[in-house]
Amino acid sequence: MSPRAYNLGKRQASADETRSRILEAARKLLADEASPADFSMETIARAADVSRLTIYYQFKSRPGLLEALYDHLAGRGNMRQMGQVFHEPDPSMALQKLIRTFVDFWSSDPVVIRRLRAMGALDAEIGAGIRARDSRRVHAAGEILRRIALSQRRKYRPEQRGSIPDTISMLTSFEAYDSLSRAGHSDENIVKIVLALAQSAITRR
Repeated sequence: MSPRAYNLGKRQASADETRSRILEAARKLLADEASPADFSMETIARAADVSRLTIYYQFKSRPGLLEALYDHLAGRGNMRQMGQVFHEPDPSMALQKLIRTFVDFWSSDPVVIRRLRAMGALDAEIGAGIRARDSRRVHAAGEILRRIALSQRRKYRPEQRGSIPDTISMLTSFEAYDSLSRAGHSDENIVKIVLALAQSAITRR
């Protein structure tokens, strides 16, 4: 390896380490329920022991940082399992995997996700990122419904083709998970509850 390539590799590794440190600092700020919900660039920079300019260099903007944070949380919550949902040939099993994937994700960092979503109600930038990701659940549910209709040769009315994916998205939302979890239900039981309700929505005439 040439000295130039070696130096470039070292710089990239250092940049990656800094990026990870910033994202983990942001996550830990949200994870600390005892701390105020100050999620400014200055606060994150202090927590990561970097300058604000370093954050802007890494992420370009506050929305860029938030996008990376959402991806960081998804990685920690093993959201790559969504690939299995779309590759599952049995649509009924795909529905179960969709529900399991989101229960696993929500349970991976519930305090962080709860605070981030609460902040999204007040902060337009945070809210926009959350809504964009929530819309993916509707899309996934709609695709599963389409496949169920094909496999069972069922015809859904136009209003059902809209309302059923919306219902499944609501059932697999963090708010639904959080409510059931706070009521004392285990993750396994939440999967069963949500699956039963989703199946009822799909089969209802």
